[in-house]
Amino acid sequence: MISRLLLFFPLVFSWFCAAAHADDRSAQGQPQVFTNQDIERYTSQSDAKTAPTERVFQEDRAERRRNERHRIREEQEMEYWCDRATASNRRIEAEKEAIKEREEEIFEAKIKGRYSHKKNAKLEKSIEGAKKRLRKAEGDLTALENEAHRKGIKPGWLRCQI
Repeated sequence: MISRLLLFFPLVFSWFCAAAHADDRSAQGQPQVFTNQDIERYTSQSDAKTAPTERVFQEDRAERRRNERHRIREEQEMEYWCDRATASNRRIEAEKEAIKEREEEIFEAKIKGRYSHKKNAKLEKSIEGAKKRLRKAEGDLTALENEAHRKGIKPGWLRCQI
């Protein structure tokens, strides 16, 4: 009888162990849930306090002044480059407009039959002068862009973009 019991005992013991491990596995699969009481248990009075905002150190003030001076200097520099580029672009546009107006005058004179060789020759000379000034203004703008590039100026500053 004892020999039969010894044979039967490992079988019964393995069933109980399997049942115990099955309960542990189901608990591991579910996430742990915390309530507000659990959170309150772990917070202390010192956690709820914030650092005083009124206390500003001398270093912070000096850093703020340096940053403000740097920002002001950068804004002035941006305005300087924007003004130079705007003036150059205005010269280019003015010369283009002058060329266009003189070409229209010549065209109208030819259409209306009031073609005067002397007058048209004078207009064509003024067109050539305007084209030379246009090329010079475009060259000045290119030189300005190159100078800005060499000095590390942001390209948006020449287009007056912030």
